[in-house]
Amino acid sequence: MNIIRVCSGVCAAIIIGLLPMTAFAFPFGGQASMVIPCYNNAIYALLGPPIGGPYLWTPSTQTYQFGPPTHSGQWLLGNAGPPYFCLVSILPIITYPGTDIIMMGSSQ
Repeated sequence: MNIIRVCSGVCAAIIIGLLPMTAFAFPFGGQASMVIPCYNNAIYALLGPPIGGPYLWTPSTQTYQFGPPTHSGQWLLGNAGPPYFCLVSILPIITYPGTDIIMMGSSQ
């Protein structure tokens, strides 16, 4: 009886360990005050209120109607996730930290 309990506990732990983790995302949105293209195929966008900060569009970002950020004054809205970086300059190496955009829509 104890062997069955131990085996079922170990089997449950293995199954839970093999399942993918749930991705956590949080909403963001605001008007872009600065948009900078990056060498690592990302786009750095510094957003103002209501939920602003540094965000990075990447090629893996699910992008809707008007495409990625292209200019300041554009409004962005979506979900963001883990930290990411923008490689602004190769020599000297200059990077801007930000938050990876998971999905977004923008104004024109």
